[in-house]
Amino acid sequence: MKVALLGPYALDPNSPADRPPLPGGVEAVVLALAIGLAQQQGVEVSVVTALPGIPRLFQAAGEGFSLFCVLRPRGGRLTGQRAVVAALRDQVRALRPDIVHAHIAGVYARAALETGLPSVVTLHGIIRREMQQAWPGIPWSTRLRWLIDARAEGRAVVAAREIIAISPYVLAEFRHKTAARFHLIENPVADAFFADAARPAPGAQRILCVARIIPRKGILALIEAFATVAQAHPGATLALAGELDSAPEYVAACRGRAAALGVASRVIFLGALPPEQVRAEYAAADIFALASEQETAPVSIAEAMAAGRPVVTSDVGGCAAMVEHGVTGLVVPPRDGAALADALAALLADPTRAARMGQAGHAAAYARFRLGPVVEKTLAVYRQVIDARLSAAEGPADRRRGRPPIVFPGSAEDQLGQVRAPDGDME
Repeated sequence: MKVALLGPYALDPNSPADRPPLPGGVEAVVLALAIGLAQQQGVEVSVVTALPGIPRLFQAAGEGFSLFCVLRPRGGRLTGQRAVVAALRDQVRALRPDIVHAHIAGVYARAALETGLPSVVTLHGIIRREMQQAWPGIPWSTRLRWLIDARAEGRAVVAAREIIAISPYVLAEFRHKTAARFHLIENPVADAFFADAARPAPGAQRILCVARIIPRKGILALIEAFATVAQAHPGATLALAGELDSAPEYVAACRGRAAALGVASRVIFLGALPPEQVRAEYAAADIFALASEQETAPVSIAEAMAAGRPVVTSDVGGCAAMVEHGVTGLVVPPRDGAALADALAALLADPTRAARMGQAGHAAAYARFRLGPVVEKTLAVYRQVIDARLSAAEGPADRRRGRPPIVFPGSAEDQLGQVRAPDGDME
């Protein structure tokens, strides 16, 4: 079986060899899935991605798979992303895969659907919901980009015939908006994250958050909750592992708030870390905390569970579907600093309970997030999609060519003419 994976990939041909880009979020999922699929007998994997600033098609070898990078021009929304979609589509067609698997309902989904080949789309986020969360604090230009992207996501969801949902939250959001067949497959976690699960938490009263330092992740609220916890636990620390470049003003506000609350020396900004250092941080932590205001199915929660750490998370998006309250962690109302502080303090004060939750989380992660089972479920979907295409009531010539491609109207003018102002449920 020849598989083409379309999605974001952590690669920068211009970065120093000793400081390669670090995979996170969807990039980490695409990489893990590519490696896992490539390890299966009879499966040939190609990853096709789009990057800005490359002069021509860039090809490289991954861990058992081939990587193809096409140019992603800046300002692509002005032309409806037509150039990058066409480049992705044409590269995939040249590979002649049996199945095309796109990640994110944007340019990658559009390119996959326009190939006319058997395809499946994994929905990793819900742009409309993220837009709602960010709306009050973003300028009009950013709002315009969000609106265009949300419209493109909606079109891709409607056009897709096969969709992989990474959370019941995604199912609930999109099922009534499309005739596509849904498959629930949660994100995989690399096997290495399970390795240290047998190691007990160190008892250092260290709280870890692995997330980008941006407003949506609720870092400021987490720092404020930690300051409350720190009064009763003078040895406690909060480690923040995540990139610091996307929202520098917010990072400065977080640092300033920690200083104002008297905990600056105990709030550690680690920046973006390579996977092996992230695993070391999980091993050194007693509790994993995520205070996000919007999430779909955070990979960091799955990693923390795999590493055997109890999770404290806000009840947003798909987080509660990942963490069983009182069993594998504690789920608190969003934007409730007192509840967040109480949950953190309760687990710091009861290491036995925290360890029990961590063990239960590891067992749940082993059943749900291991790469091997996720790859098996994904391959089963591929076979379903391919078999359904072959058995469809089409003529012999149509079977050779595949279905006609789905073409999306492309210009920004086309899209903006159909964009409405946010409806009444905008938060």
